[in-house]
Amino acid sequence: MTRDPSPPQPEALKALQSHVRGEILLPGDVSYAIGRRCWNASIDRRPAGIVRCKDAEDVTQTLRIATEYGFPVTVRGGGHNVAGRGIADETLLIDLSRMRGVSVHGDSSVAEVQGGALWHDVDVAAARCGLATTGGLVSSTGVGGFTLGGGAGWLMRRFGLAIDNLRAASVVLADGRFVRASTDEHPDLFWGLRGGGGGLGVVTGFEFALHPVRQVYAGVVVRRAEETALLLRTFRDFTAEAPDAFCGLVALMHAPTLPFLDAAWYGRPVAITALCWSGDLALAEDVLAPLRRVGSPIVDHVGPMPYVQWQHLQDVGAPSGRHHYWKTASYRSLPDATIETLADAALSLPTALTEIHVQHLGGAVARVSVEETAFAQRDAGTFVNLIGATQWPEEFSLMRERVRALHEHIAAGSLPRSFPNFTDRDDGRVADQLGPGTAERLQALRRRYDPAGRFAPT
Repeated sequence: MTRDPSPPQPEALKALQSHVRGEILLPGDVSYAIGRRCWNASIDRRPAGIVRCKDAEDVTQTLRIATEYGFPVTVRGGGHNVAGRGIADETLLIDLSRMRGVSVHGDSSVAEVQGGALWHDVDVAAARCGLATTGGLVSSTGVGGFTLGGGAGWLMRRFGLAIDNLRAASVVLADGRFVRASTDEHPDLFWGLRGGGGGLGVVTGFEFALHPVRQVYAGVVVRRAEETALLLRTFRDFTAEAPDAFCGLVALMHAPTLPFLDAAWYGRPVAITALCWSGDLALAEDVLAPLRRVGSPIVDHVGPMPYVQWQHLQDVGAPSGRHHYWKTASYRSLPDATIETLADAALSLPTALTEIHVQHLGGAVARVSVEETAFAQRDAGTFVNLIGATQWPEEFSLMRERVRALHEHIAAGSLPRSFPNFTDRDDGRVADQLGPGTAERLQALRRRYDPAGRFAPT
């Protein structure tokens, strides 16, 4: 049986209790047992303590005390990262989950977002003004981790990644200093925050550019899994020339209990195309026709809807508490050999909850210079996420091995760098996945902004 770690020494605990207004959770507390849980149930880590900060001043005081008493720290926003990078054993966890405020300024089309906010908070607040920005495909995703890893979502091909819409960040550094990072203030730090995966400070606030998006033409088309190869070839060719207002993905999975799908298909292997058109709705039917008509669709459920509604429709497929293992690969163009491998895999997924997502990039994502941010996948046209998932812990080991084996098969011809938001624990440190030049630059930033190594490696 794994034992809880020792809590902070009495002097450190007294200092936290005296200077932090938020809640302090310690090993042995019922609230600690709940607070250390991760979205990915296969992550089982025990920090020395958890500080649920009330505001940026709490973050400053926590970092000051951690420095004084020699505690490494980690930072958790929404806690949705599959590798559990926001939590580590024997560290002090700075939990931002109480800091979820969002202020939308409709006149300037800017959202001010606290570091612990979820995309639900941003999407709902922005929608009241008919505005939106690129956010997570699942509304319970944390704004912080998603953005620091790049941030790929339904609006990215039109407006760029989340980091491309980030105008400034409020950051508490390891030494307790509070700074604003932007293209004009601490530009080197701002570069590293955009796609470097974190570890340079605690981002307590984000400022995002918003765009007029009220309605989208979106939905899903469901096909038999046997049509996967045909669908993926069509998807590859279509997305190579697609307008920026289109973003889509192909999900290979066992059919969920969708209310508009014949129940006879529930639990059977299917290939689902998810489509989102954020441009002129009058053009949507003609633009999307090639992807909707290919093969023999079982059901086509696509039409106009509020963007904020579309942003929440994927939530049911990503609840907290499942055991996850993910791998990812990206390509300039999806190879025929990879398509055939994925088509075979669609008929024999490792578990009933495992999914394979094939998504495209390009558009506004590719038009940002690779030197402008730490994000390393500007040249990728397509990426594949192998999303291993099970609700049964006894299935986890075999599922992990099968996902690893499938990844080895599709890795040939893939680009050498990875998406931080989709990599798992055995993929190593985020910086090392971004290429040697970016890794060296990020390491130099860490030496400058965290010379004592207060933030635990991610």
